Amino acid sequence: MAFVKNYLLAVLCTVLFSTSICGSVSAETFYFMTVYGSQCVPPRGDRVHSFATFVKATGCGNEWSQYHLEVHTISWLPVTKEIKIWRLVPEEGDNFGLHETIRWAYEGDANIQKWGPYQVSCETFQRAVHRIGLLDADLIAYQAIDPVLRTEISNCIHAVSGVDPYDPRTRYPLIRVGYSASEHIAEVFLENGLILEAEANHQWLDRRLGLCRYPIETRKLKSPLIALGFGVTPRRPNASEFDDIKVHACPDFVIPAGCRHN
Repeated sequence: MAFVKNYLLAVLCTVLFSTSICGSVSAETFYFMTVYGSQCVPPRGDRVHSFATFVKATGCGNEWSQYHLEVHTISWLPVTKEIKIWRLVPEEGDNFGLHETIRWAYEGDANIQKWGPYQVSCETFQRAVHRIGLLDADLIAYQAIDPVLRTEISNCIHAVSGVDPYDPRTRYPLIRVGYSASEHIAEVFLENGLILEAEANHQWLDRRLGLCRYPIETRKLKSPLIALGFGVTPRRPNASEFDDIKVHACPDFVIPAGCRHN
């Protein structure tokens, strides 16, 4: 019941904002994604993590500070937050919030890098929200080294990469973890056309999300080579038995127009 109330409240806030602020002017909606990677130096298996945020921004005009933000996060970890690399059987997982994940990383002496924010399509945002709904509905279990062909079991990397409708898990070998895994996710998203205008600057979103308080390093993708067609691999359908299941996901948090996350 609480889940339904929170979901309806988020929808109501967006509708009220669009009608009260924009008036007769049609509200515009944009979608954004940021991919994060955390790891210690030297890397420790219990602190390497990939996670991502997907943001729906609704408002009018060019003043981004006046856009209403709906923030959804994919941060798939064991419910205990204790990563056991060599655990041979899946366990219960939980999808954690953006700031909760960042605090978890720093408390474990890990550093964080990010790729983005990048503008993405409505379809990509909707696929991310559907993915979060599957995680929240306990339809997917957690395993740090997950089986290639069993999509009902997932680690943090594949929880995010599953948003991509094209490339399946075989495109994400587990020799990449932490920073390299997260960078690879963003690179494949760019290659597959999920990221729009990779060179555009959307750092305003970091300020609205309250990320400026953290020492997160922003990295750039190697987009020129991909734009020229180098390194591009054939796309394959990334199908799952959960694709047609209807689920709902509440936002991680909502930021009203003119506000920042506390």
